[in-house]
Amino acid sequence: MKVLPLRAGRRSLIVLLLFCFSPWLRAQSITLVADYWCPYNCEPGSEAPGFMIEIAEGAFAAHGVKVDYRVMPWLRALHAVQKGALDGVIGASKIEAPGFVFPAMAQGRMRNGFWVAAPNPWTYSGVESLQNVRLGVIGGYSYGEEIEAYIQDPANAAQVTVLSGEDPLLRGASMLLRNRLDVLLEDEQVMRHWMAEHNFQSRFSLAGSARNSDIFSQVYVAFSPAGEKSAIYAQWLTDYMEKARRSGELAAILQKYGISDWQ
Repeated sequence: MKVLPLRAGRRSLIVLLLFCFSPWLRAQSITLVADYWCPYNCEPGSEAPGFMIEIAEGAFAAHGVKVDYRVMPWLRALHAVQKGALDGVIGASKIEAPGFVFPAMAQGRMRNGFWVAAPNPWTYSGVESLQNVRLGVIGGYSYGEEIEAYIQDPANAAQVTVLSGEDPLLRGASMLLRNRLDVLLEDEQVMRHWMAEHNFQSRFSLAGSARNSDIFSQVYVAFSPAGEKSAIYAQWLTDYMEKARRSGELAAILQKYGISDWQ
């Protein structure tokens, strides 16, 4: 039986179909999302996208997978990843993202600080010192058992403002300056970076820090509980953290953002 040669048009169609449907030929990527939380995760596509983004890029590049990093409001990011519409969130604690798939090693450590508009003399001296101040917090963030119990207590509802949307830090800082809040609770590295970026170092001061256990302070790139490859992705990140810490690659990434290794 004679086999007729494929016409050019038909041959092109077969090549196109192979490209579209073969996972080996198709470029692989993973979509990671979070709200803007620099220096953990910063401006997408910039030379300094954030140290957790650079960690993720290093981990996935070793397996030929490109990181597609996007910024969106935090609660929306958590919801989209939880249902499997996106692959992972950046900067989540195990309290913030229950049921998500986490690497065995954290990609960062946060420490929440109480910030006031200078020269407010108020200082944090335990949860009881919050009783007579108007406190701003960001929706969906974890702050530790004691503080979260205070935030969620209906008796304190009039004293607590939950911030959300595209830029909750900017909103909270503006409310401090306009005397609509007395205290803003925000990660110390994030607030310092934000103040330096806007030349606001003289406008705000740190009035105390929240001391929390690892489950509240360690942050991760956490993956969707609905993702088929989530466990693999988490293992890749764990492997990379071990190797990068030994080789000095992790230290170099952190140094770029003025951060020391937390371990």
